[in-house]
Amino acid sequence: MHPVRAKCVVLTAALVAAPAWAVKPAAWTHEQPKDFLAGEAKNVVISSQGEVMLSRDAKLLLDADKEAGTVNALAQAEDGNIYAATGPNGHIYRVSGEQATKFATLPDGNVFSLVFAKDGRLLAGTGGGEKARIHAIAPDGKVSVFSEPKDAKYVWSLARGAKGEIYAATGTEGQLFVIDADGKNAKVLADLKPKNLLCMAFGNDGMIYVGTDEDGLVYRINPTTGKPYVMYDAGEAEISALAIDAEGNLYAATAAADQARPGRTVADKPGGKPEPAKDAKEGTKPSTAQPAGDKKEGAAKDSDSEKDKDKTEAGEAEPAKKEPKDEKPAAGGPKLSIAQILATRGAGATRPTAQGAASVTTAPGGGNAIYRIDVFGFVTEVFREPVVILDLAEADGTLYAATGNEGRIYAVTPREDRKAMIVKLDSAQVTSLLHLDDGQLVTGSANAPKITRISKGYAPKGTLTSKALDAGQIVKWGRIKWDAGVPTGTHLTVATRTGNVSDEESDAWDEWSPEMDATMSQQIASPGARFLQYRLTFEATDTTKTARLTRLNVARIEENRPPLISSLDVLSVVEEAKKPTSSPKVKQMAGAATYGDPDAPVPQYHYVVKWTAEDPNQDSLMYEVFYRQAGQARWIRIAKELKEPLHIWDGRTVPDARYELRVVADDRAANPPGTELQDARISDPVIIDNTPPQVRVLRVEKLGKTGVRLHA
Repeated sequence: MHPVRAKCVVLTAALVAAPAWAVKPAAWTHEQPKDFLAGEAKNVVISSQGEVMLSRDAKLLLDADKEAGTVNALAQAEDGNIYAATGPNGHIYRVSGEQATKFATLPDGNVFSLVFAKDGRLLAGTGGGEKARIHAIAPDGKVSVFSEPKDAKYVWSLARGAKGEIYAATGTEGQLFVIDADGKNAKVLADLKPKNLLCMAFGNDGMIYVGTDEDGLVYRINPTTGKPYVMYDAGEAEISALAIDAEGNLYAATAAADQARPGRTVADKPGGKPEPAKDAKEGTKPSTAQPAGDKKEGAAKDSDSEKDKDKTEAGEAEPAKKEPKDEKPAAGGPKLSIAQILATRGAGATRPTAQGAASVTTAPGGGNAIYRIDVFGFVTEVFREPVVILDLAEADGTLYAATGNEGRIYAVTPREDRKAMIVKLDSAQVTSLLHLDDGQLVTGSANAPKITRISKGYAPKGTLTSKALDAGQIVKWGRIKWDAGVPTGTHLTVATRTGNVSDEESDAWDEWSPEMDATMSQQIASPGARFLQYRLTFEATDTTKTARLTRLNVARIEENRPPLISSLDVLSVVEEAKKPTSSPKVKQMAGAATYGDPDAPVPQYHYVVKWTAEDPNQDSLMYEVFYRQAGQARWIRIAKELKEPLHIWDGRTVPDARYELRVVADDRAANPPGTELQDARISDPVIIDNTPPQVRVLRVEKLGKTGVRLHA
């Protein structure tokens, strides 16, 4: 037997005769979020449902680049003024209307948390030095020490309880302190194993909820007994922010720094939409802890009955209670930067264990998440993106997430299975977030440190410019069509430009076409070329409304081009089956014969003919396979109308000789008769030798008395 190995070296191409090159329509259709997110947006956002719309309008209130590195916390006073805590120079700013001024400077440097005391003074938690302090700042800006939590290095979060007592979540000893309203007495309410208690919120049930670093734990702590219970163990390292909605659902955000990656892997929009529950109530403003110093105040319900105490100590989940007392707690969350979180990480802490602690496996896509923990303790992931989530706010059933490292703010509405980036700021990290009663947001940021007001209304104008769309050849353009809602008071137009270089910055591109109204499909006016960009322009004279585009179709007319067979190989079935990439059909044939299937073909007589082909028009291809004996002119067809680039040839059907195989690919299935095109490729010679060696005796010669010599 001769070894068989053939590799294609000869290429021939044949074009079916036709009076002229065929032309055919093609189109780009953009309707998935990833289609639009590939472009460049300015004051335009794309929702998880693939809607393109104007972003919220953003107004800069303060650029603190020369005096601060990060804005760590925000709080609103009863008079509506907003206070911003910064680091590393200890400055606290006051924002009154559109004017921001320096209010106070603390001696400790970094200010991480804010909350208003019952007497109206602003309390500020510090850290990063030898010890952490809580300072009290009077309305005139005078600073005094309110409390010095023992052994604490950081005061990450502050909250005020029903009777005016102050709760301080600290690091790096993992202790939750409770301090009298006058600051004179402080004690450790709970001593937890994680090193840093990063965030805190009061629940509708009167419990305190705390998020930690290292193991990403969410604790529930009884404010009366201090008994802790692990509610949830996240797959991410840090719980960075907590929020509670009107129904008592707890939301926990994560901030694992290694999961914040540049670029995005964007999922397709989900099919359909959730059916609203029949008894679903309209979202209302939470009756729980507001952002730090929110002017609407209330009290935590005391859980001092023996029944409540027994339940808490037994680790049972407690349902939300609908009728809190008149006053509710005020909480100031840990508006901190990832660099500061990482700086305080320690090693050696043992992961807490608790029976019944909920756990959800981290999604394969990575990133950071927002988890919803309902009043029964069930956990649902409602958001995941490759960002760090640095703060949360909740209002009217919508969560607002401040993120880094690309300055995005998201709105997440779990009931509608909807999320959207509502604005993208110039700063890399949005470190703190405050939701105001009028629906506006105020943000603090880092890199660069700024205070920004995000309007409830939309920006007056925004654009989305697509990436360069590549037709692969010079084409003519058809019409551009879209599905869009354009309410009164808004306007949506589209313009195009074309070129023959992929670099969008090159001056070789044509000028932008005139703006075309998006109320009807339009003929593309740009000249024929290989590349095209479109630009959507959104405008709003009524900033309570925005046009919303969900689908865009760009038609082109291209000439039919021939397919290309780039490789052709012929190998024995046994040899091909050894390859990890071999076809299941080949492996099955080789395996059946190996394991003794009496009906299986004998693989040593069979050959795999395989090839690689593509069509520049993305047409579906059909294949034919031929053979001929070397030196002969006539091709004999052995297979036709194949749809996959593989054929198994039985070598026993031909006599021993040298053969060539030929594969022809054509696009007739996608083109009218007479306009189809084809390509062909011929293999190296293949040796077929199915005849075993034979011995034929020609003459016998006697050697002595016992020997013979055979001549064959």
